Amino acid sequence: EMCAETELLLFAAARAQLVRETIAPALVDGFVVLSDRFMDSSTVYQGIGRNLAADPVSMINRFAVGNVMPTLTIVYDVPPMISKRRIRQRASDVPDRMERENIEFYKKIRQGYLLLAESMPERIIVIDGTQTEAEIERQTWKVVKKAIACLWSDACPPPRPPGPPPSKALRPSP
Repeated sequence: EMCAETELLLFAAARAQLVRETIAPALVDGFVVLSDRFMDSSTVYQGIGRNLAADPVSMINRFAVGNVMPTLTIVYDVPPMISKRRIRQRASDVPDRMERENIEFYKKIRQGYLLLAESMPERIIVIDGTQTEAEIERQTWKVVKKAIACLWSDACPPPRPPGPPPSKALRPSP
């Protein structure tokens, strides 16, 4: 069984490599980068879910990503029982180690994401994941289109997380 600290460091190492090889160069070239997970996942899964102290998790996350921070994070809020049912209904994938966790773990994860969203409403948007796929898609595109439009508009500056602003070298150019 892998210990929580090892899990955190492995995810951070993979993320550090991804940022330096793929994400940062794409941002420098003016591309918009979409990712299905980033440092908030480690904050919640390893920090809250695995009961690691917040300060070391935050420090490791920041070290891994440097000054590359998301402008927008979308959290699809789904109650844990529904999440577990959806995992079981997937015919094509065998549940991974995280997906095999118990319902109490998933309750902590959900609460962690909701607390994180509450603490950073300028960056983290919560969408009700129990709606129809069409409605979730409609709401997602509405939020994403607005965020992308804001990247190149002075009238709508992109939201930034607390702390120092990211380097201009890693922001998309107009």
